[in-house]
Amino acid sequence: MVYVGVDHSTTGVKVGILDGDEEQTAFTLDRARLGDGSVTLLDALSERVTTDAIDRAAITYSWGNGIASIQDIERTDNRGIKDHIGAGYELGGGTAAYDELEASSVPAVVIPGVHRELPPLHPYFSHYSALAGGDKVAAIRYAQHRLADETDGEEFIWACASSSCMAGLVSDGALRGFFHWMGLMHGWPDPEALREMDEDRVEDVLMRCGVLHRSGLEFDEIRETPDEQAMEMCYWATVHNIYSLVPFAHETGGGPPEAIALTGRLTRVDEPDLSGRVAETCSDVAPTYRCGEYSSAYGAAHVARDVDRGEPDVLGIPVAEGLA
Repeated sequence: MVYVGVDHSTTGVKVGILDGDEEQTAFTLDRARLGDGSVTLLDALSERVTTDAIDRAAITYSWGNGIASIQDIERTDNRGIKDHIGAGYELGGGTAAYDELEASSVPAVVIPGVHRELPPLHPYFSHYSALAGGDKVAAIRYAQHRLADETDGEEFIWACASSSCMAGLVSDGALRGFFHWMGLMHGWPDPEALREMDEDRVEDVLMRCGVLHRSGLEFDEIRETPDEQAMEMCYWATVHNIYSLVPFAHETGGGPPEAIALTGRLTRVDEPDLSGRVAETCSDVAPTYRCGEYSSAYGAAHVARDVDRGEPDVLGIPVAEGLA
């Protein structure tokens, strides 16, 4: 049984392939080349697996705030989103990959993002209309898989340190809480950002609220060697997000977290060692474990497998009628 996960991330379109329960391979496709048609998702897949052999695929796309369940791609309107507001893009590599998968014969589902209509969330987290895209749901599903050997995967905090710094709470096996404030490239608007948007008519307001933009740094400047001050800010953002979820772990009835799962490319940097520092700081919360580079892609593949096996929900998020 072959399952495929497709994740539209900041750094590229990532794809993970499961052969049954085993991770077969993962790879990244350049968004610009997908957008101009010089590479295609199905061609890249066919180099690694016969596409007719794919039992199911799952894809994440942008905010994923137009759906509140895991849905068949053919029954999903507007790629599962309400709009691209704040993101600063309309069409690109992720769109090309989505549309290609939708037009193919591969059975596929769309994973919703984290937003106020997601059923398992604690009511507190309905204040913001949307908090993250479906790729973060996929990453949390992978963390649940990763922690199954260490704990039962029912009570944990997942945290990402990357273009965005955010954290999600899983309690009794369901996604109960989520925090997202600032990260390397993305952040929530404040009055300064709203003023810039009003005066400059900028569309990518969320991209102008991350650490890089506020520090006057460009992404290419820190691609190989992360700026020490930027990493310091992302460390504090990660710690902030983790500790902020601890009270909700008790409130939602699951008890204290049994583990912390870290994902995101900044957690794979050796110097400065953000992961080690977070693990030491948060040692009073729970032991910390790291997940790999393709967590969201493999996590989406796990969602595809869950749906194919008839699971009624994933992380408490319902599977649409007719799929389970």
